[in-house]
Amino acid sequence: MLNKPETYRNNVLFADESKQRLFYQDNDPKHTALNVRLWCLYNCPQNLKTPPQSSDLNPVEHIWRELEVRVRKHDIKTKSKLKTVMMEEWMNIDAEITKKLVKSIPKRLKGVVNAKGYPTKY
Repeated sequence: MLNKPETYRNNVLFADESKQRLFYQDNDPKHTALNVRLWCLYNCPQNLKTPPQSSDLNPVEHIWRELEVRVRKHDIKTKSKLKTVMMEEWMNIDAEITKKLVKSIPKRLKGVVNAKGYPTKY
């Protein structure tokens, strides 16, 4: 479990060689614990306010969907098998997929602005 900032920092995967971190906080109410808010306050100099649980702006939602599609292709009968398959399929998600999603963020933002905050095609 990534329960310490340095643990998170040492285990983060980068989308490219620049080693720049982008911390995305979707403002979901369950992510508003005091320790999370304090960590963000001191570690995230720029904070972009987004609507809570906005899948339009949250590329992670698309990664979860990709994982779900892959996992459902397996015949899973036990929790142990589910865990194994999820870990294997997670590791098999190509970095190009994540790069493409990260690069799509400016288009997503523009789409939400154009839709005046309503859902978009993303």
